[in-house]
Amino acid sequence: MLMAKRPVAQFVMKISKYCNLRCTYCYEFNELGNKQRMSPELISRIFENIASHVVPNEYEWVSFVWHGGEPFLIPLEYYESIGRLQQEIFGEKVAVWNVVQTNLTVMTPRHLEFLKSQKFFRAIGISFDVLGDQRVDTQGRRKDDVVLENMQKLIDHEIPFGAIAVLARNTLPHVKPIYQFYDQLQIGSRFLPFYMDASNDQIARHAVTYDEQVDALKTIFGEWLASDNATPVDPIGDYVDYAIAHISKRPAKHYRREADEFVFMVGLDGSVWGQGEAYEPEYQYGNLAQDGFGQILSSQGRRRSVEEAQSRTERLCRQCPYYGACPGFFVADSSPQQKRMFEESGCPVRDVVGHIVRTLETTGVAERITSRAAILEKNPSTQLVPF
Repeated sequence: MLMAKRPVAQFVMKISKYCNLRCTYCYEFNELGNKQRMSPELISRIFENIASHVVPNEYEWVSFVWHGGEPFLIPLEYYESIGRLQQEIFGEKVAVWNVVQTNLTVMTPRHLEFLKSQKFFRAIGISFDVLGDQRVDTQGRRKDDVVLENMQKLIDHEIPFGAIAVLARNTLPHVKPIYQFYDQLQIGSRFLPFYMDASNDQIARHAVTYDEQVDALKTIFGEWLASDNATPVDPIGDYVDYAIAHISKRPAKHYRREADEFVFMVGLDGSVWGQGEAYEPEYQYGNLAQDGFGQILSSQGRRRSVEEAQSRTERLCRQCPYYGACPGFFVADSSPQQKRMFEESGCPVRDVVGHIVRTLETTGVAERITSRAAILEKNPSTQLVPF
């Protein structure tokens, strides 16, 4: 008998909004000068309210993504104390992982030692566009040289990391060299379309159109396909998987927010949202400083979000030829900006997946995928080499 899949949860912890950069597309832009941080007392209550649900419900793992602002402006001793709190509250009852997302402008020998030891942070992600002109400090000075120097330090110390580049107006012309940069270093990357904003001015200056986003993602797919390294890049990795699932007629998978959601944004005061609707008051799930995680999952704000996600998926995804191969995650967990895009232009995932399917068909790869899927269906024990 197959065992039921154990639940997991990831909490993006806005430990502080304070940052030493002023990237003008940042959705936290208006609060980047705020030096307030989550207090140990608040963090302890958050951990206790999470543990009250995940321990008795036997979660497989819980991860905390320490986010900002710039989390490395906070002393490393603070994270060591957080680690002790986690040990006291979670102990060995559930696996706990800590991840940090940094702009990589702060990297002392102590940071290198701390990261290499993995005694708190088990993974590191960096935010670096490589090209473009938005990564500037409070005086408007670009910090690319500092980031590149610190990136080399991570490489020299054999500290693995992944990277995020924002797909916005200033990076749009550079998607090829940005992917090539990370591909040559064999560093997994992600292109994150500009999807949350702090003001209408940001939208005017940085938003990309539907067609521009689709064309950029098609270009990145082309670069990945042509690369000898084929270093993983998201969301292309997911879209290729959807295309292969469609071609090989895998059993359909559908994302259901109520059962499948596992990423939660935790604000500076403990407020909780789903990742697509962060900071939208009507969709707040509750507050982990005072509510147990079980209460958060059954809250009115989350029910509203879940019901609207289901309705949106039914309306937008049911007629898509790739639905089921694509589980509909992008539509279900969309931000207000993305929702407007759906109404005006449709879902970009459909266009990109369609392009990938056609490319695989014209190159003969689709036929090989279909043939191998048929062999596997007849003999499930057959081991197939990926195309």
